[in-house]
Amino acid sequence: QTSAAHEKYPAWSPDAKTIAYFSDASGEYQLHIKPQDGKGEVKTFKLNGTGFYAYPKWSPDSKKINFTDNGRNLYILDVSSGAINKIDADELYVRGPFRDMSGDWSPDSKWLAYTKITETQFKRIYLYSVDQQKSTVLTDGLSDASEPVFDRGSKYLYFFASTDAGPVINWFDQSN
Repeated sequence: QTSAAHEKYPAWSPDAKTIAYFSDASGEYQLHIKPQDGKGEVKTFKLNGTGFYAYPKWSPDSKKINFTDNGRNLYILDVSSGAINKIDADELYVRGPFRDMSGDWSPDSKWLAYTKITETQFKRIYLYSVDQQKSTVLTDGLSDASEPVFDRGSKYLYFFASTDAGPVINWFDQSN
C-alpha cells in the first residue's frame, strides 16, 4: 500500500516473520522483504535481470528466495548476504508475461527443482544443488515434463510428463 508504487507478488516466509514482494518505489523493480507485522525496517535488494519479476518462493528454512524475470531467467537470492545468482534460463521464449520456472524446494532447503524449456519446445526437469551451485538435468527431453514436487522426506520427486501426446494432439507432431 505504498503511494505511487506498484507492489506485486507477495510471498510469506515459512517462518512467518517476513513478506517478500517486488516494488518499483525506487523507480526500478527491487525485491523487498518487510516484517509481517509492519514494524521494522524494509530490506531492499537491487535486481539485475530484464526489468520485471514474478513468483518469489521462499526456501523452507526462510534463508533463500527464488524468482523469475520476464526474460525467462531463474534466480536465487541469499537473504542474509544479498547475493543473487542466476541459476538458469529457458532456451526458447514462450509467449506470455512470465513463466513460473520453479517447481519446489526440498524440505531441507538444499535443492530446488525447476523446469526449463529446451530447443525441442519441451520442458525438462532440473535439480539445482544450493551447496554445489550446480544444476543437473533429470528428464530425457523426449516428453514434456512439468510441476516437480518433493515428497516430505526428500526421497522422491514427483512430476507430470506427457509421454504419448504427439499422435493425439497433432497429425504430424513428433513430440511423443
